[in-house]
Amino acid sequence: MGKKVIWPVYLEAGKTKGEGRIVSRKNAVKSPKVEEIEKVARMLNLEPEVEKEKAYPKTHWDKSGRVLVNKIGKKGEIVKEIAKGIKEMRDKSKSGRR
Repeated sequence: MGKKVIWPVYLEAGKTKGEGRIVSRKNAVKSPKVEEIEKVARMLNLEPEVEKEKAYPKTHWDKSGRVLVNKIGKKGEIVKEIAKGIKEMRDKSKSGRR
């Protein structure tokens, strides 16, 4: 089975579509980390593989890393699900700290 590449910039709330964000602004996440993407992808059974030393081509100087996931469905849908999962995970950790 092939893999799809998920870059953190795809989910980044502070980026424009031209800069690489592919989810809608309402689904975007502030400063997504490859570790968060990996955790959510694992919960979605996408068998993630993290490549920490990779840099998004438009920002080749910034080694933000990337996550490879199984090719199941459309990339946009997978990224949207991962973004939702990160939001839920962050909300749970916030409510757990109180």
